[in-house]
Amino acid sequence: MAIKDVQTYIDKHGLVETTDSEVDKPIWRKPGFDGVRSLLDMEKELSRYLREHRDAQNLNRGQVGMMIGIHQEIYARHERAGAKLRVTRLLHLAELLDFSPVEAIYAAAPQFFGDSQEEAAVKNKLVKRILDLPAATAQNLLMLVEELSPDDPADAPAKPSRKGRSD
Repeated sequence: MAIKDVQTYIDKHGLVETTDSEVDKPIWRKPGFDGVRSLLDMEKELSRYLREHRDAQNLNRGQVGMMIGIHQEIYARHERAGAKLRVTRLLHLAELLDFSPVEAIYAAAPQFFGDSQEEAAVKNKLVKRILDLPAATAQNLLMLVEELSPDDPADAPAKPSRKGRSD
């Protein structure tokens, strides 16, 4: 059942009404470190991220396009923020270009990682380290963190933080 008062939801989650060139109506967004970042700006950051990782793998656009089953010009539009990048395509590109989708999200929207740029950078670095751990080390680290945590967040009901994420 949907909530009856959407304004209460908006207020509780710190959403602000804004406009965006990508949408022809007002939308509600969560401000980042420097206000509300446009959807196009986030697309541009994802595009830059893709270019950098394609270049790091010494692949050209035609080769990547072939591997994901699209024409090189269509792939090039993703690298120029001229075409919307679906989540499933981002996941496919992460497989091919050897990056974590979490890193791509950080590049586009670091505010999901913390309440300040410094906190977000630290948490991003931590996530990258965790993803690189051997499985046994990750298991040991998880046990240690669970012992240090007063409650297991997986067992507790989700409660939104100031950023609207479940802690």
